[in-house]
Amino acid sequence: MYNTREIIEKLTAVMSVTGSEESAKEELCSFFSEPFDEYIPHRSGSHIFVKRCNKENAPRLMIDTHFDEIGMAVTGIEEDGFLRVCSMGGIDRRSLPASVVTVYGKEAIQGVIVSKSPHLQAAGESKKAPKMDEILIDTGYTKEKLSQIVEIGTPVGFSEKCVPLGERRIVSRGLDNKASCAAAYICARDIKKEDMCCDLYVVLSSREEVGGSFGAVSTAYTINPCIAVITDVTFAASPGVGDWESGKLGGGPVISLSAVTDKRLTNDIRHICEENHISYGITVDATDTGTNATMISLTGDGIPTAVVSIPIRSMHTYSETADISDIENTARLFELCIKEEKLYE
Repeated sequence: MYNTREIIEKLTAVMSVTGSEESAKEELCSFFSEPFDEYIPHRSGSHIFVKRCNKENAPRLMIDTHFDEIGMAVTGIEEDGFLRVCSMGGIDRRSLPASVVTVYGKEAIQGVIVSKSPHLQAAGESKKAPKMDEILIDTGYTKEKLSQIVEIGTPVGFSEKCVPLGERRIVSRGLDNKASCAAAYICARDIKKEDMCCDLYVVLSSREEVGGSFGAVSTAYTINPCIAVITDVTFAASPGVGDWESGKLGGGPVISLSAVTDKRLTNDIRHICEENHISYGITVDATDTGTNATMISLTGDGIPTAVVSIPIRSMHTYSETADISDIENTARLFELCIKEEKLYE
C-alpha cells in the first residue's frame, strides 16, 4: 500500500497540462483505478472512477477534483533550438525565468526557460515579470532536429520535482490539483463497501485551469449526482494573505462559505468535522469560489454543492507546497461524508 507521499509523487509525475488530460488514461488506469469498480473515460477529457456500495437505488455522491495543471503550449520553433510558447492556465510569470521544463513532443525532452543575466538588464527590468511572448525555451537541439520532435501546439509542463519540506510537507509541481486527487484516492482506497451509504463517483475533471468548468459540467450532467463535493486547493496562510481568504498549512481542510454553494450541505459537512474532531478552516468566497462549484450547481435541475479545499503555498508555480496531514484529513472527511446518510435525505 502506497503512503500519502508516494501517492502524490505518482500523481504529480503524470503529465496533465490543461487540454491534454486524456493522454493520462493509461497511467491513471494502471494506478489510480485500483480501489474502484469501474473506470469511465469521458468525451470531455475527464476521467470518472466509480466505487459502488452495492445497495439498490443508492444515492450518488460526486467528488469533483480537477486533474489538469497549468503549463504552456508551443507556438513557434526558432533557430538554435529555441521554442516560443503561450500559457495554458494562469501561470505566475514571475517564477518562469531559469525554470526547467519538459516538452511533450513525439518524445519528452528537457528545456530551460532563458533567463537574461542581471549584468545585461536595463534599469528596472528585474522588477518586471516577463511577457509570454518574450519567453524562450532553450532545448539544446538544432531547429531541424527539434522540428522532428515538436510541433505547434505541443504541451509543455514544468519538470517533475517532488521533494520533502520538513517532516510533513511536500513541494511539487501540480499540487493544484493533484493534492485533492490524492485525497479522493485515499478515501476510495480506505473506505469499506459495507460502510458506504452511496455510490461514489470521483471525477478527475478536465480544463478547469482555462476557465468555464468544461469537464466538470459535462461529467456532472452524465452522472446526475444527488450532491457534489468540489475539492480544489486554496491559498495557505502566509504574510500578506488575510485570514478570511486562506487556510493554515496543517490546519485541515478548508470549507468555503459562499452564495453559490448549498448552505445545508456545507453546514452538515462542518458538523461532521466537529463531531469527529477534524480541524478545519473557513474561507469566505462571496459569489465566486474560484472552483467548478458554480457551474456544477447549475447543471441539469441543479445539484447541491459544497467546496472543500486543501491549502497550498506558491499556487500556480512549479514549487507548490502542501502539508500531507491536510490531504489525509480531507480524505478522512470524504469517508465520513460517504457514511453519513443524512447528507442524502
